[in-house]
This record gives sequence, structure tokens and C-alpha cells, in this order.
Amino acid sequence: MASLISTYGSLRRFEDARRVFLTIEGPVDAACLRAILFACSTASPPQWNEALVLLHTCDVIGGTRSPTHMDSIAVSNAMLACSKADQWEESLQLLRLYGDNATSPLALNSLIASCGRGGRPDMAIEVLNEMRVYGLQPDTVSYRNAVIACNQAEHEMHRAARNHREVRLAQDEVGFAWWECALSLLRRMQEEGQQPDTQTFSSAISACESAGQWQRALRVLQSTLDDGDDSKLNLYCFNAAIAACEKGGAWVEALEIYERMKAHGGSLRPNFVTIASLVLALDRGGQKELAQEVYREGAQQLRVVQPWRYTQNAQEERVRAMDLHTFSAAMSRAALRSYLERLLAKETVVPADDWIIIVGQGRHSVEEPVLLPTVWRLLQYEYKLPVTTNPVNPGRLVVQSRDLSVLVKTKSWR
Repeated sequence: MASLISTYGSLRRFEDARRVFLTIEGPVDAACLRAILFACSTASPPQWNEALVLLHTCDVIGGTRSPTHMDSIAVSNAMLACSKADQWEESLQLLRLYGDNATSPLALNSLIASCGRGGRPDMAIEVLNEMRVYGLQPDTVSYRNAVIACNQAEHEMHRAARNHREVRLAQDEVGFAWWECALSLLRRMQEEGQQPDTQTFSSAISACESAGQWQRALRVLQSTLDDGDDSKLNLYCFNAAIAACEKGGAWVEALEIYERMKAHGGSLRPNFVTIASLVLALDRGGQKELAQEVYREGAQQLRVVQPWRYTQNAQEERVRAMDLHTFSAAMSRAALRSYLERLLAKETVVPADDWIIIVGQGRHSVEEPVLLPTVWRLLQYEYKLPVTTNPVNPGRLVVQSRDLSVLVKTKSWR
């Protein structure tokens, strides 16, 4: 019976597992209780409430349930069901009441992850530190989940600050920054002989990036590269490091990371996020020409930046438009300059249709659009191009084809 219930649980067929379990008359043995609680943990969504009811109400053969003791595997499976459903408080309460040396490491690791998703990295670290109380040594997954929890908390703190929201655990309440905690956990696991995996490294670097700690982000990246095992670093690690450099004004270091990514190739091939972060770093560093070069490389060689798409003009005709509404102001400037420089260099021809530029509200706009005035100023002041707004859609700017032709013929703006 227990084997059949467990099989249904492995297949995520909770209703079938419950149907078999309900055919049992009278007390159940520990194996059947473990099996049905396992099925609760694998159900979609996890049946955490039913797991708690079954754990506390089933009559179990052999006296495996008492006010102070329950079958450890059954408790672990119930904890898994609660943690997977993000009911970390319930899972933690089970641990506090019935946890012992036979508690499953999987259940504890799942609880650490659940605390992180619930915005309680402090509890995630507390559970991590308590694992030895239950006779368990934290493993790579334990530390990874705790570092991820710190990274999530660091990002949430900065999102809350941008949106003028209160954060659940402010830095002054806990006495330290979550990025510091992430780095501390990374060092600790290495000192204990645990080998951090890709997700652990990327989460630690990302936490530093969110806090603007670009030197720390680079230190983590470089130390891993110095070990000669770059297989532990993925594209996200390098992108986070470049973003950290951008926030810290370290455009030289950001460019060095980019060159290393290109030299490595393969899975570290730069993507749109790479180009966008680097262009922003160069733009803020006053490196307009370098920003243009990186943008052109992303668009023409790497082909990861594609600003053009088809849309309809005022006459409902199908025309090509430059869609910038997901771009930052820096990327928008690079896109506009790149296209106009190609026109002036006769690398492309002036289109017969008017040039439609989609700016929308603009990425990172909070109240007022940031892209519309950015694009308008660049076209009018830098290239002396007349710009009009689409009367039907104010998120679209239009440059007439004849004005582009005049620009190419006269180059009067120079």
C-alpha cells in the first residue's frame, strides 16, 4: 500500500495517492503516513494544509506519534509540503516541535529557500546555523539557498527605496547589509570545504551589484577566474559584474569584463543585457565613441540588439520603426547615433518612408517619460533634424524622409 501511494506521489498524482490512502481502515503504519505526506509535498500546488492535518490526526501503528515525538521522515515530508507552498512559518514550527537528528537535509534546505522567498533571510540564516543542532552539516545547497535569500533581500531593499516603500527588514534593524552577509556565507562555505556552484557565485555577485559594491563584485569574479575554473561562472555572473561597474562609474573595468566575455565565447557570449549595461557605463563615463562602438558591435556583429520592427504609420501602411521603449536613455542615444552615422557614411540608404521612433513611456520612467525628451534633444540639437509627434500616439516621434535626405546631402549640422 505504501509503495503504491509513494509511486503516485512520484508521479505527482496526489488525488490518486489520497484515494488509495483513504481505503486504509483503522490505524495506518508509518510507511503509509510517510508516503501520503510525500505525495502532499509533490502535489501541484503542494497540499501543505492537508499534510499538517494528516500528520497531527492520523492514528499510527507502533506508537510513532506522541505529544513530543513523531516519525522523523513523516515530519520531514510535511515540512517539505509547507516549504514548497511558501508556508515557511508552518515548516519552521514543525522543525521546532519535532526536529531531531533524523530530520531530512532536503527538508531543511527547502525551509531555508522558503524563508528567502518569504522575505526573511534572517530566518534562512538562522535555520542554516541550526542544522548542526540536528546533527547535520550544511551542504552546498544549504549555503546556496541562504546566499540566494540574501541576494533577494538586497534587491528588495533597493526596489523598496526606489518606490518609497517600507522594507520588511531594514538594514539598520539587522545591523548589517545583506550583500555583506552573502559574501560572508560564500567565504564560510569555502572555508568548510564546500564548493560554491554557479548559482551561489552569481547570487553573491548580484547582491554586490545591487548595493553598488563593484569592487567586491569584481573580487568574487576574479577570484573564481584565478582558480582556473570558469565553468562555475555563467553569463549572469559577468552581466551582474558589468552592472556593478556601471553603478560605480568603473567603465574601464566594465569594458575589460566585456572583452574577456568575447574572448571566452560559448556560453559567455554577450547578450542584450551585457550591451545595455556596458553602453550605460560608457555613456555615464563620457565615452560616447566607445558606447557607439559597443552598440554597433551588439547590433551588427553579435546581433543581440534589434531595435527595428514593423508597425503601421498614420495611413495604416506597414512600415519599419525603431522601437526604443525598452531601452535606457543611453541605449537610445547610441541607437539613434548609430543609425544616423550609417546614413551619413552611406552604409545604408535613406528610406522612402518617414522614420518612426517608438519611445513610449520609457524604461525606468516613474512619472514623466524620459525617452521622449532624450530623443527629441539629440535629433534637434545634435543633428538639426525636425521632429514631430504622432497626433494619435504621443509615444511615437516622426522624422520625415525628406529631412533625412537633406541631412545626408548637406551635412549642415557639422
